[in-house]
Amino acid sequence: MLEKSNLDGFFVAIDGPNGVGKSTLIEAIKEKMESLGYIVYTTKEPTDTKLGRFIRRFAEGHYGISLACLVAADRYEHLMNEIIPELKKRKLVITDRYVLSSLILQQMDGVSDIFILNSNAEIIKPDLQLAVFAEENILQERLAERNVLTRFEKGNQSNSELYYMEKGIVELEKEKINVMRIYNNDNLEFNVEKVASYIVDNWRIT
Repeated sequence: MLEKSNLDGFFVAIDGPNGVGKSTLIEAIKEKMESLGYIVYTTKEPTDTKLGRFIRRFAEGHYGISLACLVAADRYEHLMNEIIPELKKRKLVITDRYVLSSLILQQMDGVSDIFILNSNAEIIKPDLQLAVFAEENILQERLAERNVLTRFEKGNQSNSELYYMEKGIVELEKEKINVMRIYNNDNLEFNVEKVASYIVDNWRIT
């Protein structure tokens, strides 16, 4: 993966198993950072482009390498059309899902971590990777409240997601990416303060 050079913004990726509460955490971080005077841009993967919407439909009936390639393609488009332009504007960019999600979901589909990392070799590294955890029973309780589930959310797969997330974190740390573990069954305010402090302390705006 590539270093984020010549971009004055700060890039945060947030990943975790389905039902872990990423959306709530992202909104809370956004509100906190805006209260401190930062300009925040939030986004997600798959994107809301034609390709991203196609991937959501495609993923329900297709597995493996073909899906992994589409997800990587959407990520490169995401970087080119949204993430990098917003970082150039000196914004705090937060994405709901990034490469760690590929290391979770695509490995659950039988794709090797080597293939995933190679297909994502030209993406930029986040300044901070949040890996959001919760107990398996909490994840399942939250998913049970949803009206519609994707194939990754059905059939009690939370344990597999947590397993591959741990493996994915190891791979990201080999890439020298800063990974912060967040336990979302803890106090939300504590987690938000922890993330905000890291960003304030490590964002060197030139």
